[in-house]
Amino acid sequence: MIRRVLAARALRAFADGFIAVLLPAYLLALGLGQLEVGFISTATLFGSALATLAVGRWGHRFSIRRLLLGTSLLMAATGLAFAGLSSLWPLLIVAFVGTLNPSSGDVSVFLPLDHTLLAAAAPADARTSVFARYSFAGSLFGAIGALAAAAPEWLAARGALS
Repeated sequence: MIRRVLAARALRAFADGFIAVLLPAYLLALGLGQLEVGFISTATLFGSALATLAVGRWGHRFSIRRLLLGTSLLMAATGLAFAGLSSLWPLLIVAFVGTLNPSSGDVSVFLPLDHTLLAAAAPADARTSVFARYSFAGSLFGAIGALAAAAPEWLAARGALS
C-alpha cells in the first residue's frame, strides 16, 4: 500500500510541476491576458481548497478508495476539458470544479487522503520515514516535472514536434 501511495504521489507531483510551468504559457498562447491567467490559477486553488475542506468534513461517509477513484477521474476530466476549451468563463468553471494544480506543491484533495492511507499502513516506528519519503518524492518529482516542461519547446526546435 505504501509503495502505491508513494508512486501515485510521485506521478501527481511530476504532473503538477509540469503544469505549473506550462499552464500559464498555454493560457497566454490561447490569447488570455495575464489577469485572466491569474483568475484561472486562483480558481484552481480556491476550488481545491474547498474540495479538501469538503473531504475533511464529509469524506468519512465514503471509502478512501472511492474518493481516490473519483478525484482521479475528476483530474483526468479536468485535463481533457482544459485541452478542449479556450475561452475564459468555461476555463474558470473547469478550474474551480476540477482538480488542476497550478503550483508545484500538492494542494489538492489527494493530500489528506494519502496521509490517511499512509498513517494507517505504516508501522508506528516507521511513520516518520514514510512521511519523509512521501514529501521527498513529491518535491523531487515536482522539480523533475517542472524541468520536463522545457521538453516540448526543445523538441519543437529540433523538428520533432510541431
